Amino acid sequence: MSPAAPASRARSGGSGGRPRSRAVAEHDRLIPTPWQLSLVLGAAGGAGMLLAFPPYDLWFLLPLAIAALTAAAMTRRALAAIAGSLAWGLAFFVPLTAWANTYAGTMPWIALGVFQALFPVLFALLARTVLVRRGLGIGSGIVIAALWVGVETLRSHTPWGGLPWGATAFALSQSPLLNLGPWIGTAGLSFLCALLALLVLRGVLALASRSRTGLGGIGGLAPIAVSVTVVAACLVVPHPANPAPEGRPSIRVAGIQGNMEPIDPVAFTMPEGVFENHLAVSQEVLAEEGQGLDLMVWPEDSTSVDPREDLWRGEQLTRLAQEADAPIMVGTQTPTQDGRRYNYSLLWSPDGGVAYQYAKRHPVPFGEYIPARDLFRLVTDKVDLVSSDMIAGDEVGIAEVGPTRAGVLICFEIAYESLVQDVVDDGAELIVVQSNNALFGDSDEAIQQLAEARVLAVVSGRSVVHVSTVGHSAIYSPEGRQLAYAGHWEQGSVVADVPLRTGLTPAVRAGWWIPLGISALGAAGLLAALSRGRRAIARRP
Repeated sequence: MSPAAPASRARSGGSGGRPRSRAVAEHDRLIPTPWQLSLVLGAAGGAGMLLAFPPYDLWFLLPLAIAALTAAAMTRRALAAIAGSLAWGLAFFVPLTAWANTYAGTMPWIALGVFQALFPVLFALLARTVLVRRGLGIGSGIVIAALWVGVETLRSHTPWGGLPWGATAFALSQSPLLNLGPWIGTAGLSFLCALLALLVLRGVLALASRSRTGLGGIGGLAPIAVSVTVVAACLVVPHPANPAPEGRPSIRVAGIQGNMEPIDPVAFTMPEGVFENHLAVSQEVLAEEGQGLDLMVWPEDSTSVDPREDLWRGEQLTRLAQEADAPIMVGTQTPTQDGRRYNYSLLWSPDGGVAYQYAKRHPVPFGEYIPARDLFRLVTDKVDLVSSDMIAGDEVGIAEVGPTRAGVLICFEIAYESLVQDVVDDGAELIVVQSNNALFGDSDEAIQQLAEARVLAVVSGRSVVHVSTVGHSAIYSPEGRQLAYAGHWEQGSVVADVPLRTGLTPAVRAGWWIPLGISALGAAGLLAALSRGRRAIARRP
């Protein structure tokens, strides 16, 4: 063999004459996560994600949890990534949705948790595709963070309208990162958290010598320090300009939490005395406030029977509204002739009768109506506990309270940023949320929903008056400051001068463009990664 032959092979870029495009130099590879470690990281990361949400509020675990999921996906084989990410999803979503067990039973609850856990699996497979081909640099980190937003957006809107419970932004109700909410919305917050997670992961991989490219050793502290700096900088992020209506900086609002006995999980019916409890607390508030109120708010389903159909209830509400010299917003269920029902918010006037009604636009699947009832009856007869399907309303809820325009949402609707944006776009100067959390017993559902209210108050730039039958109830300012609070299973009220606002935050102005734009970025980055032949994670050692 001539002396020139080895040199020729070296110039071709690989041993055995392989083209350079098919060879991966040792320094270009990430060391894959062993499947055993992937399972451990998945389970630990999912538990950390759970602890980031109320009632624990350890929000700083959020980036660590997402980082653990990404590391669990960084495996040599896709099957190991599926197993690790499924462990993450189950450790997070099954305990997070434990409230479903209260009214649906164990099997439907577990089915809900397992279904939700499939979305982290989807993210892990997409993220792994990028990691395998591009490694974990700045560009790939941005793409993976965008894929996180894309999968979360998908989960929040499909199927049957989706379920945003457990969306990343809702863990930030106590975090300085929330100051960015009015600027970038919930999708932007999700993107930022995922990006911080990937910075942390990049640093940990360098410190642990799990990467043979870019940063190494002590240099891994740099991306971790950047993450900490970003969080600290959010402490001084200002809120966008958001003026009050001229001459009307606030209105006086009383939210009534009448409380009740726990709902019978077998009969699944509201106990007696709900209307009377709310009437009694209302009288106590009037004894203190006199005619100083502009609006009184009762929770969802607080009248037990539609007061338009029950003469005594209608008279009591009219008398109460006259004593307060202010309208009362109440909640009721109204059956239809075909055996279905509406979930209404009624604005009861001092003149007697209803000045405005809003029908819930987004009934909860499997809670307020059963999609494909015959099919799911084969899984469990618990579907028949929801004996009457709720009909969705088709109008955005805007109630005129004197000169003030109040946006109206019912219960889970506060979790949907698009519904919040709708009422703000239609001129709401504050938002009222009526809820009946008695359905979920002693679970953490109520406190988690309250966190959603606080996050979306900040994102939308509107005060949120959140009133529940049994709590938690609270009033939040547009900056997220708690103005009044009533705890779980307490009888009481929340009363405050509620700030009014007319400005549109950048997040509301952008609307759907934020999640769609970030998701499109992730899709484009994924396609670009698929077009690459090189691999940053080898198939074999």
